[in-house]
Amino acid sequence: MTGEYYHSIDGKNRLFIPARLKEGLGEVFYLSPGTDKRFLTMYPLDEWARIKRESAQLANPRARRKMEVFFGQSFRCGTDAQNRVVIPPQLMGSVPLGKDVVLVGANDRVRVWNRDDWEEEKRLLDEVDMEELANELYL
Repeated sequence: MTGEYYHSIDGKNRLFIPARLKEGLGEVFYLSPGTDKRFLTMYPLDEWARIKRESAQLANPRARRKMEVFFGQSFRCGTDAQNRVVIPPQLMGSVPLGKDVVLVGANDRVRVWNRDDWEEEKRLLDEVDMEELANELYL
């Protein structure tokens, strides 16, 4: 999944999912706080299954406990007839989204960022030597 899609979260915590992202996410997907609590992440079912498989193999007890928290803060979601997902109140309170957001296609998942935070993230990444990154990824 790729692209940036600028939308707003309405008063009932509903967020429109563009068709291009919905196609990659499927009818049912999982919604979780991002790894650093600056965004939410939407996972399609196949990616969620991979995360579950890999977390079941963790040997480190601390890592297993962290995954329990991760799964506990995640929600199985779908969209309504207008392609909107309701963001659970627990997630709205765990990440500083605000009303204006950006859905960002991040390969096998979708990130939901606060609009201003996403613009700042892009600004900071522009300062990274993009040629070096491209060489590392063989782009």
